Amino acid sequence: MNFNDVLIGVPVALLLLVFAWMLRPFVSNKLTGVYFIPALAAKMAGAILLGALYYYYYGGGDTVTYFTHGAVHIYNAFWEKPSVGLKLIFGPADYTGGVYKYASHIWMYNDPSSYNVVRVAGLISLFLGGSYIGTSLIFAVLSFTGLWAMYVAFCKIFPGREGLLALAILFVPSAVFWGSGILKDTITYGFIGWATAAFIHLIYWRKRWVIWLLILLISLYSIYLIKLYVVMSLLPAMIVWAYFVNIRRVKNKMLRYMVAPFIILIVFAMSGYAVYSVGETSSKYSIDNLAKTAQITAYDVGRYTGRNAGSGYDLGDLDGTFFGMVKLAPEAINVALFRPYLWEVRNPLMLLASLEGLAILILTILVVLRRRNELLSVVNNPAILFSLIFALTFAFAVGISSYNFGTLFRYKVPLMPFYGIFLAVAWSKPKKARKKNMPVVSEHLH
Repeated sequence: MNFNDVLIGVPVALLLLVFAWMLRPFVSNKLTGVYFIPALAAKMAGAILLGALYYYYYGGGDTVTYFTHGAVHIYNAFWEKPSVGLKLIFGPADYTGGVYKYASHIWMYNDPSSYNVVRVAGLISLFLGGSYIGTSLIFAVLSFTGLWAMYVAFCKIFPGREGLLALAILFVPSAVFWGSGILKDTITYGFIGWATAAFIHLIYWRKRWVIWLLILLISLYSIYLIKLYVVMSLLPAMIVWAYFVNIRRVKNKMLRYMVAPFIILIVFAMSGYAVYSVGETSSKYSIDNLAKTAQITAYDVGRYTGRNAGSGYDLGDLDGTFFGMVKLAPEAINVALFRPYLWEVRNPLMLLASLEGLAILILTILVVLRRRNELLSVVNNPAILFSLIFALTFAFAVGISSYNFGTLFRYKVPLMPFYGIFLAVAWSKPKKARKKNMPVVSEHLH
């Protein structure tokens, strides 16, 4: 990050905001449009602040590695020899075809999922003079498109809650900050949004289903290339969502009750097979090795590479077995959603995360107390059931494998909007949609 970054970054930021202002009428209505520019600006600010944190506070880190020790070499290769630059972006990660001169300096060249982030950053940087800030802003904007698509889709399912849903999906501070820079989390976060929006369109409205199906498949595949375990958390929740939406379309209640047990068994079988199939493509995430992978990752981050960071936590000993991992689920979910507690704070970033966790804990308690008589009907909504299943499953996955709050803050980003959606919908009863042409999905049916 230098003066050249400012010279390029400022015009890029202004152009993006102007373009967004022109685009806003086509992607929003009077109820959602007021949040479009503020949410985009927040993401862009988050991207810049994240870069500043890594450069000036940490003195390095993943975002620096992806760009300075990755994308910059692709940028230089392209302008020295375009064919080599294009091979680094689109070709296989080998050392043939003259790429060794540049690839040997790319730290993550032999890590496929990390190098995919370098490829994207390298491609974007070609159009922005090799600017870190400019590239980071594009990352933030591309991620925002998925979140906005998801926000609009959920607003159609739950009309009258546009403000609360905006807070849940677009303005959660940790998600805005850690999900906006040149990181894996930014890419997966955006594609989770697109995948969820596409899935909503496919199971509720089914218009232009070919396009939405293509978006869903591309999004899931893109997530799979970068963070496979996100797909493993997402697929079962989506299958359950689709089942409950479609079973309620059966008008004959007797037939519905008779068929339900068999369908539930099929859903669980499909969910298990989906997780098994995805896991088998990587030995680390196969069913047999999943617990061992969690143990290795947790101990590496929490007790070795991250032990001197002052932000470690411990849920107890993992024995490398699936049962040993599952029995720690309550503690893992708790740490992902609500910790660090105030007395665990060791630095300013932990304090901010602690205050956010405290706010979420208080909101959870208030929701349970305020809607205790209606909470079952809220959870009975398939969209909320999906949100909770994914949020809690993902909280368990990252909580059990991080063992370091600094790592956890980044890893838990995808679950935040979904747990927030549950809180937003449960918090208040819907107001009447004030826009006549606002699509409405009956909550008691869906």
